[in-house]
Amino acid sequence: MNSTTLNEIRLLLATRELPVAFLATVDETGNPRVRPFSLMATPAGFYLATSRKTRKAVEIMRNNSVEWVTLFPTESGTGYLRLSGAAVEVAGEEKMHTLQESQYPVHTYWTGLNDPDLVVFRIDPTHVEFIRPGENDAADVTDNFKVN
Repeated sequence: MNSTTLNEIRLLLATRELPVAFLATVDETGNPRVRPFSLMATPAGFYLATSRKTRKAVEIMRNNSVEWVTLFPTESGTGYLRLSGAAVEVAGEEKMHTLQESQYPVHTYWTGLNDPDLVVFRIDPTHVEFIRPGENDAADVTDNFKVN
């Protein structure tokens, strides 16, 4: 994938405030569970915030292998970005910076950035796939999203 395609993906993500993605986790019986979440896309990576008490958080803490997909609907068709990887809890500066940079509505759900119930996960990619809106074939773009 060239830098034009990477810039196109960044632009598609940036055109939406807190884009919705669909997250797949694995429950205690080994079955997949899919649910929507607000994707925080920052220059440092992809993140999700949730309550420590949610099934999503419990499932991630038990098995951190996850996958998510976000759609890019346009008049010419719907594209998507799909990422598989490991969800890693972040804390300290990375957590604070991510929440502030993404303008996540923390105060809607928690008492503040230091609420002990607020957990933030970074999703470190192992496989990333992109399909441009209106096209039929997905491209493997993993190398452009590798964590340094």
